[in-house]
Amino acid sequence: MSDKKQRVLWLTNLPAPYRLPIWETLSHYVDLKVVFTLKEKNWRDWLPPISTNWRHLYLSYRSIKIGEFVLVPNFIGAKMILANVDTVIIGGWESPMFMRTTFLANKRGLRVIHFYESTLQSHHFKNRLVNKIRSSIFSAADFVITPGSDSTQAVIAMGIPTEKIVTLFNPVDVSWFYSYAHSHRIAPMPGHRFLYVGQLIARKNVGALIEAFALIKQGEDRLLIAGDGPLVDELRATATSLGVGDVIDFLGHKNQEELATIYASSNTFILPSTNEVWGLVVNEALACGLNAVVSDRCGVANFVKQMKGVYICESTSSDIAFAMAKARDDWSGYISEPEILKYTPKKFAESLLELILIK
Repeated sequence: MSDKKQRVLWLTNLPAPYRLPIWETLSHYVDLKVVFTLKEKNWRDWLPPISTNWRHLYLSYRSIKIGEFVLVPNFIGAKMILANVDTVIIGGWESPMFMRTTFLANKRGLRVIHFYESTLQSHHFKNRLVNKIRSSIFSAADFVITPGSDSTQAVIAMGIPTEKIVTLFNPVDVSWFYSYAHSHRIAPMPGHRFLYVGQLIARKNVGALIEAFALIKQGEDRLLIAGDGPLVDELRATATSLGVGDVIDFLGHKNQEELATIYASSNTFILPSTNEVWGLVVNEALACGLNAVVSDRCGVANFVKQMKGVYICESTSSDIAFAMAKARDDWSGYISEPEILKYTPKKFAESLLELILIK
């Protein structure tokens, strides 16, 4: 076997923080180049990678944001980024750049691995032409990686053979969250501290969470809401109208260390979404030793439902309330050895590496 490393191109829009440890692990085994289609200064406020063992490049293309969807209309440069590459990993399909890169990689006989993280319910585009284009793109891939059973079913519905589909547990740097939370614990506060982390948009269902909290609040319980979005004023008004405005803290956007500090002093995390491909904040909360109430509409629910401290519910306010009350009643302290710690970026990267190196 040759000692020459596989040359891998990973094409995506932005440097998502949860991908950084995956790229770092992969870079120890392959010659990795990560290309970002968007500009270094971006709407997600994600910082550029520093001190990495892998190369990266910003194409700095103009983008059009449509709700939660970001369209990058440019496709110039695909030939350039494919130079000296053996395997291409693509983090999307909707943009012309992703389509063009897939086409050229197939033409050159390169291995193509696609990520698909949507579900049948969350498809942005559902007309017949788009369905045909989407199906042809994923049919051209050697493997399609999905983060959960709902995404897997969506890929099967495109007509992609099941042997091409690989479902993996979507990871975050759970060891970091675990260690940070343990080193930043504070003396227990009175009452039970419920926590939501995420955008304040309709599908996150935060209004139903506030209604649920109003139904079960007792004593000195508090609800912390970390995140921002267009519904913040409406949600504040909802809290006030339900008589819980003074015991709900709207904390705004927080960086990773600030969030970990909040996790460290909270008790039960809630993700009440009506549509969620995965829900990485659940990984973070569990790694910090919290209980977690998770809507059954979240992709992560199927993966964590048997873990200690997890309560799966429907996305109605009454069902969320029941699960929150149960989590509070069952609370006996932080979970000392969270099962989520087994699902690391390193484990994810090793599974991906098997696909890269397969003969």
